Amino acid sequence: MNTVLDWTRRTVLITIGVVSFVVGTIGIVVPLLPTVPFWILTGICFYFAAS
Repeated sequence: MNTVLDWTRRTVLITIGVVSFVVGTIGIVVPLLPTVPFWILTGICFYFAAS
């Protein structure tokens, strides 16, 4: 049971991290869309997914 929860948590964190990275990258080109907060969120998500 614990393995399933860990796998689900990791999958959700990686998905959120990838989506926030893509949105942050789009923010480089699109005015008024912040880049850095999304990339910080990406780092946080990947950090917790790896641990």
